[in-house]
Amino acid sequence: MNSLRYSLAKKLLIPGLYVASLLINFSTATMAQETSVKPGINRSFENAKPQEFIEKFEIESREVFHQREEILKACRVSPGSVVADIGAGTGLFTRAFSPLVGEQGRVIAVDISKNFLEHIQSTSEKLRQQNVETVLGKDVSANLPEGSIDLAFICDTYHHFEFPQKMMASIFQALKPGGRLIVVDFRRIEGQSSEWTLSHVRAGQDVVTQEILSTGFRYVGERSGALRDNYLIEFQKPAGVPDLKSSIIPGIGGVAELTGAPEGPRSGAKVIFDVTASSAAGEVNAGLERAARLLNLYGAAGLKASDVNIAVIMHGDAALSILTNDKGSAAASLPNPNLELIKKLNQAGVEIMVCGQTLARKKIAHMQVGEGVIITTSAMTTLMNRQTNGYGLVPVN
Repeated sequence: MNSLRYSLAKKLLIPGLYVASLLINFSTATMAQETSVKPGINRSFENAKPQEFIEKFEIESREVFHQREEILKACRVSPGSVVADIGAGTGLFTRAFSPLVGEQGRVIAVDISKNFLEHIQSTSEKLRQQNVETVLGKDVSANLPEGSIDLAFICDTYHHFEFPQKMMASIFQALKPGGRLIVVDFRRIEGQSSEWTLSHVRAGQDVVTQEILSTGFRYVGERSGALRDNYLIEFQKPAGVPDLKSSIIPGIGGVAELTGAPEGPRSGAKVIFDVTASSAAGEVNAGLERAARLLNLYGAAGLKASDVNIAVIMHGDAALSILTNDKGSAAASLPNPNLELIKKLNQAGVEIMVCGQTLARKKIAHMQVGEGVIITTSAMTTLMNRQTNGYGLVPVN
């Protein structure tokens, strides 16, 4: 499941035509669909007996069960995220997502069958999965609040949507800006797929992709490798061009609020910026700006400065950026803007350090180093020690 194909057939992404038609399609998709595309396909779920479906769904001969670990890896779920398992059925993936999102996250099992939801709720209580919730969906809507989820997961369920465009429009609305959609469904290929698939599954992958794109999503790619009878495709909710905000370090290191995008800030992370970049007179050093930007990313995610441990080690020409105004890269007639930034970073808990060997080689007296900066033995030993203590390394040169 390691390869990711980022291109669709040209018939799906004709340059310009796709962009121009997307807005039109998005506004008209839900209005155009008034009749079911597959009447009666969900009749067997009206009074479903969960145990009977467990015997059908949770068996090794079913590909998505057999390859469930690979599917979970492809989803790249982060701790603290909110995942909606849409068409949750017996709760196979609901149970699997629960430990991945952790105590700070949530898994919302959405299904049109009350019996399935009662089974999921009961099973979650027995497993002490307190981060699992259930929502009764409709054939036209997932019934989720606007901007409430980070990932929508639809496994072998899309072909059960009687009103796919209305359903996808509701999921689009439920996702946060930058949130993702993962769809796993049967490959329907004339002359290759089984008779059951050809008769049961309404549309092939290309049609499914076009329907999803028409509701406003952007295509990310298809993950291939482990699945043979099914495909796994990924989409993302575009966030437009958001304003840059700086909530923890005002005025410096502004960030865009992509609240639903993957790989967001995590509480407890540790990082050290290895800064060799110099800065012109009167300009903020890129490494210090990067530290401010990271803090503002935490603020944009609703976290605090204390939720991350940040250290900065300055060496080489970067050391000149932290000197008092009468020395260094900032001329005597210009204030050194880095000194004020260092104060703000210190107040937010950031450690600013400078290499003692750099100072010696450049013949810079220790008294010329600005307040709030710690002089360490060397940048090399500082970087070695911090990485030994679990700090991630971010070079800025």
